[in-house]
Amino acid sequence: MMIQEAIINELQYIPEAKLVELYDLIHYFRLGLNSEKQLVDDEVKIDPELCLQTLAKLKQGDFSSFTEIENIEFHIQSLRNEIS
Repeated sequence: MMIQEAIINELQYIPEAKLVELYDLIHYFRLGLNSEKQLVDDEVKIDPELCLQTLAKLKQGDFSSFTEIENIEFHIQSLRNEIS
């Protein structure tokens, strides 16, 4: 089984109320990867400290540094509506 299939399979065991948080984590993690654009031997170089800082902010509900979304509350509500 490919890792993407395994991840998708695991999603069915996550409570509906937690899916928005999981989406935010995955989304912002991906944005962090895209912003680094540093390739080493065809692999993306990940800054573990930056990832931990981002995860800590997300856990605290601090979305202030994520400027690509103008209205985070509206965005989160839209995501909730999509999965409801």
